[in-house]
Amino acid sequence: MVFGSAAAAILQLRHLGVAGIQAQQDVQAVRTELRHQDSLEWRAISGRVTPDQVRAELAGSRATAADLISQVGRTGLGRAELAAARERIDAYAVAVDTELSLLRAGDTAAAQEYDEATVDPAFDEAMTALAGYADMVAAAAARAGTESDLGLLLTVALSVGLTTVVQGRRRWQAVRRRAVQASDARHRALVEQSADLVLVVDPQGTTHYVSPSVDRLLGGTGTGARPGYAALLDALPATDRDSLSSLLATVTPGRTARLEVRLRAGQGWRTVDLSVRNLTADPAVAGIVLTGHDISERQELQQELEHRALHDSLTGLPNRALFADRFDQALRGTARDGRQTGLLLIDLDKFKEVNDTLGHHYGDELLVQVGERLRGILRDGDTVARLGGDEFAVLLPGVGGEPAALEVAGKVQKSLAGPFRVDGLDLSVEASIGVVMSGVHGNDPGTLLRRADIAMYVAKQRNLPVFAYDPGADQHSPQRLSLLADLRQALADGALFLQYQPKVRLSDGQLCGVEALARWQHPELGLVPPDEFIPLAENSGLVGPLTAYVLDLALAQARRWLDAGQPLPMAVNLSARNLIDEDLANRVMLALDKHGVPARLLTLEITESAIMTDPERARRVLDRLAGCGVLLSIDDFGAGYTSLSQLKDLPITELKVDRSFVAALRSDTGSGLIVRSVLELGRDLGLSTVAEGVESAEILTDVTTYQCDVAQGYHLSRPLSEEALDRWRAAWQARSGQAWPAADPP
Repeated sequence: MVFGSAAAAILQLRHLGVAGIQAQQDVQAVRTELRHQDSLEWRAISGRVTPDQVRAELAGSRATAADLISQVGRTGLGRAELAAARERIDAYAVAVDTELSLLRAGDTAAAQEYDEATVDPAFDEAMTALAGYADMVAAAAARAGTESDLGLLLTVALSVGLTTVVQGRRRWQAVRRRAVQASDARHRALVEQSADLVLVVDPQGTTHYVSPSVDRLLGGTGTGARPGYAALLDALPATDRDSLSSLLATVTPGRTARLEVRLRAGQGWRTVDLSVRNLTADPAVAGIVLTGHDISERQELQQELEHRALHDSLTGLPNRALFADRFDQALRGTARDGRQTGLLLIDLDKFKEVNDTLGHHYGDELLVQVGERLRGILRDGDTVARLGGDEFAVLLPGVGGEPAALEVAGKVQKSLAGPFRVDGLDLSVEASIGVVMSGVHGNDPGTLLRRADIAMYVAKQRNLPVFAYDPGADQHSPQRLSLLADLRQALADGALFLQYQPKVRLSDGQLCGVEALARWQHPELGLVPPDEFIPLAENSGLVGPLTAYVLDLALAQARRWLDAGQPLPMAVNLSARNLIDEDLANRVMLALDKHGVPARLLTLEITESAIMTDPERARRVLDRLAGCGVLLSIDDFGAGYTSLSQLKDLPITELKVDRSFVAALRSDTGSGLIVRSVLELGRDLGLSTVAEGVESAEILTDVTTYQCDVAQGYHLSRPLSEEALDRWRAAWQARSGQAWPAADPP
């Protein structure tokens, strides 16, 4: 029974050690998921993506982390410590959700403050708790390994001792002899069948006992004898051989030492965790016991898990976690020697179209080939990583300044210019590249990554292949942050106001509607142009509150004109971000009900580019709006990428020709052709057409000749206040039937 219990105990300890190792690997994977969640949260708080765009990926990462934590919990190791770590992870998740809710509500300042005060500390606490649990598990696994080795050694010693007792005490009763022999047989079966290497040698290296596992691993001697200590030494590399010989000569009685060695077995190498226990003072053993456990598979598994945790599963490139580590090391290294580190952030243009048109298989294969081309042009020591989706990063340690980094960016563009062959199809791809340099654009990874992201975004907006970071283009510069704070306060204080630009029907010269335009009189800066504060709102999460504010003011004015017996259709502009709000139709209907304005008096104007941002979602939102009776107009038509097939499927009633074409109608032949084509297209589709940018009597005459339905522009009237518009309307009606005015009426 003694040996049966010992064997069970040894196996239990072995199991505990393996479970501990697996738990460490799972905890590391959880930490990787938390880092991924942190990067998603950063992209949302920085305004790069909306909170809704990270929702699915964040939920998937949390589910993966939860599964890993559950798997760790099944080991039974450190339940209290694991529960504490789980609480910290849950607290971090709650903090991130609260921050995202603030962003959805448009309160970016509160979200940023909450991020610093709560989200970041919660992330650090979760990572610290996981690190503490991993250290505890590592210690438990090490103890289990040591105790299992010692138990095996003591079992060997006890076996030898009891065999002697059995031989010396022949007066024992027969039943007791049989029990001891059965126990001894169980022990020997355990040792003989064990995969662990067991040798008993004297300090001079003479072998006294060798287990069959040594023979199985090293091979027979050809004489029928099992290979012993000398054969073990021959199978080791020279450095490991010297280390083992030194350890054998220096380990003191009663002490245990450990050594990890590489062992040649057959055509390959194995890694063995070797325990050396000096039991020369124990007469039952009278030797040094070497116990070796093959950990090759464990190491391979650990290496594979570490590789998976640090590399992208599709392309095999370093992922965001490994890239962050190498980025930090590169910055430390170049800071010491006075050099610079360059960073290229690469985003593939129109990659979504490949996925949507051909399927994800083609998109995945395209990403793999992009990664291969990028690797092929880089120096040794450079790193290319896939950060997620179609976004790649290139790290250039010790690059020779910004010109050299821009030269590499040019090589990247050139390498991506050729077609990619995927399943018999030639696919073309372009890229927008943002460039930053350490010491010039920042000195820490977070700042440099954020500014590279900004540079890449500017390159995409301006249709440039490469753009080096420029503080003037940074939406998060101190000046812009200050202006953003002022805009948020202006919305809260009701400090913005509307002006209204008339729209005139060309068939009879009657006023047929107005377009509401937001204006901001800053207390210090004066009148802030709309092309400054509206993009600021769109990039900061304030566009939702701004749209609601403008809609409320516009409908209140429409109600006043309705009460005065002079109803006037009102047009309000929407942003691209409004079209990803699935609840937009409900919000519009609530605003109409609040002011008692019929839906037919409201036209919502959407740009072509806004529709193309997410066509499927935009179509759903527009269908709901149209179903409520609201009229829909495509603004700036002709400057975007809307196809005819998409246009005919949209529930729109009006096309507004882009003002740049109308204004150049007389001076540019191409613009004239575009204006005539758009107007003909509108008529063919049964849509009302509006010419914006009518700045002269000649242009007014031309668009009338082209059978445009409605005109809008400075030649007719600039945007006016409510009172000024009422005066303009009265004066305009008084001129009914007369020639078109050459200038604004009084």
